[in-house]
Amino acid sequence: MTRSAYALYFLANLAPRALMFLLLLVLTRLMPMGEYGLFVLVVTTGEIFDMALCNWVRVFALRSEGASATMRPYRLGRLLALTFATTGLAFLLAGASGLLRHEQSLAFAVSVAAMILAFAPLRLSLMLLQVQRKHSAYAAVEALRAGGTFAATGAAMLLLPPDFLNASLALAAATATAGLVGLWQALGHVPRPRRARRGYGAALAFGLPIAVAQVLVYALGYFDRYIVDFLLGPHAVAVLAAAYSLGRQPIELFIGPLNNYAFPHLVKIYEHEGPEAAATAQAGLLATLVTVGSAIVMGLILLTDPLLTIALPADYHAEAALLLPWIAFGSLALLVKYFIFDNAFHLAKRTWLQPVAMLPPAIFGLVACSLLVPRFGIVGAGISFAVGACFAALTTAVITSRILPVRMPWGMLARIVLANACASCALYTLRGFSEPAGPLVVLVASTLAFIAVYAAALTLIGVSLRRTIETPWASVAPRPREPMLKPILQKP
Repeated sequence: MTRSAYALYFLANLAPRALMFLLLLVLTRLMPMGEYGLFVLVVTTGEIFDMALCNWVRVFALRSEGASATMRPYRLGRLLALTFATTGLAFLLAGASGLLRHEQSLAFAVSVAAMILAFAPLRLSLMLLQVQRKHSAYAAVEALRAGGTFAATGAAMLLLPPDFLNASLALAAATATAGLVGLWQALGHVPRPRRARRGYGAALAFGLPIAVAQVLVYALGYFDRYIVDFLLGPHAVAVLAAAYSLGRQPIELFIGPLNNYAFPHLVKIYEHEGPEAAATAQAGLLATLVTVGSAIVMGLILLTDPLLTIALPADYHAEAALLLPWIAFGSLALLVKYFIFDNAFHLAKRTWLQPVAMLPPAIFGLVACSLLVPRFGIVGAGISFAVGACFAALTTAVITSRILPVRMPWGMLARIVLANACASCALYTLRGFSEPAGPLVVLVASTLAFIAVYAAALTLIGVSLRRTIETPWASVAPRPREPMLKPILQKP
């Protein structure tokens, strides 16, 4: 069951990201660069409002119901009330988002508001399906969202004027449709929700720090788009977003389902076996994350040129090539923070420490971006993102070491680095031989060679690929406890 569950979460994460990648290929060719930059700003603004104000409800539901896999009537009623309240607040802020643009302010506000309304049913349905552990339905909803988004947005750009408003409304319509189908699946087998009169204070105490931390997270990872827009214009935002998508989506493609699959198990381990067992599981997840993430980062760095040649129009190539390595490295550091160290705040219900951990890196990232972009152009945004992400991961690791100390698996990490180095050498060698055949052959052949050598090297140095896939939290074996006093005399 564990193998099939992870496979379904992987496919559920693969579908929207693969289709969004294809959508990137289509939109950068169908839309003018400036309109694509404005579309990116709409999606970013909608995500900030949604994740900062609404997503904490999902985390709260998983934390409170993840171990039992059931949804009780009064708790369901409370979650629905929280969802309506947070979505309403986000919708009001979306109406004010037009102030971010001096031109086209009404179209911008309408686009962001449509995104907020569309993501509300999707987020609620995925949350309920994840709590109920309906893995097949979860994957089906994500697949429907992916296919609908690609079809609706692509058709809108072909049939209507290729501007950011039409693209945003088409994306919102497809997202809302998938969310409503998901709600039909999720609410069909749960008891009727009852109005809850209590528990909102505890929920807000849990969620408010997460909301503040999410704002700080976006300050580190996404506010550079607004700085670049102000200093260089929406054309530069288009290049930055395209490079960011190519540098981050492949990593999130594999790490995202890993966290969705593992977090309910972490909650169960923490509740039933205690913090020490949960810390050991976190060390295993860290090793698994680095195993997957470091390979993707090296592949992106070594294959930047053929990837950009295939993925983006020629106008994007020069600046995107400078950005991609910084964004790939920073994305890995940021995902280590999110999916390893941030989980300690949720497990121990110490979420008020999350914004404390994010405040210094967020300030540092904003200041660095404001200083580096005027000096180095768009590449300054990539440098500030990578450095700020590393600073954020380190800060969070230090703070969570007092809550849920993760024993760093240094031996395992060293073996992963060795395997990665061997695979990178194989990729670099094959790339030189295959370059005359064109960028597509280089990309496919080099990727396959890297995967084959990397898997063989990991197996030879003792990393179990089967354990990594089936139980990623168990890739590091727990250390045996030694008795405090050894007997002086032992029986023969």
